[in-house]
Amino acid sequence: MKQTEGLLKAVVDAKTKQLLGFTMFGVESSEVVNIVSVFMKSGEPFTVLRDTIFTHPSMSELLNDLLNLISD
Repeated sequence: MKQTEGLLKAVVDAKTKQLLGFTMFGVESSEVVNIVSVFMKSGEPFTVLRDTIFTHPSMSELLNDLLNLISD
């Protein structure tokens, strides 16, 4: 899409490893936020979402990059 402007932010509980919040501004935000919303309701640790394989090319692949920045 060649659009590099945007912002991703994830809030993870250090003890439980649960994803508590997520913000995204940019291309295809609606695609990604729906994935995260469903995931947050699952109660799984963020590592499950981090290790999920997403279709390439897609904006949802950004979740892997973002969540890899968080140490588990």
